[in-house]
Amino acid sequence: MSKKLGNDYRLWIESTTTPGTFNEIKGQTSTKISRQTGLIDTSTKDNFPYGTQAPGLRTLTLDLEIYPDLPDATGYAVLETSANAAVATPVKFEIRKDGSTGASEDAVFAASMYIGNFDTDFPKNDVVKCTFQLSLASAPTKDALA
Repeated sequence: MSKKLGNDYRLWIESTTTPGTFNEIKGQTSTKISRQTGLIDTSTKDNFPYGTQAPGLRTLTLDLEIYPDLPDATGYAVLETSANAAVATPVKFEIRKDGSTGASEDAVFAASMYIGNFDTDFPKNDVVKCTFQLSLASAPTKDALA
């Protein structure tokens, strides 16, 4: 069994001009998928002094950091425009393995997501950084590390 390398997994965003086509966002540094489960309290007085819980709904978010590599009209520009829109609308994203040569069938994650917490950092003596968080608009259509 081989180890997976984070460098081989990259985020792609759906084209606004050609729906169904995805473009890689240039300048990616890190991507983290967080799958949190809320808890449902199932305890009764009979369980005293311990509470019992069952897993509830899952919250899935992607936290990303990029160093914008401009110009990137089909990747970063689409991301930035969508993030800064007056009305938040879902955008389709894929995480593909095999780096920048990945084809749609190489997607290990695919979902319609909202772009939130879009921050840009302009540090002294350092590269410009952009961090953002993606949250689900609907359940993922693909979610498996492969």
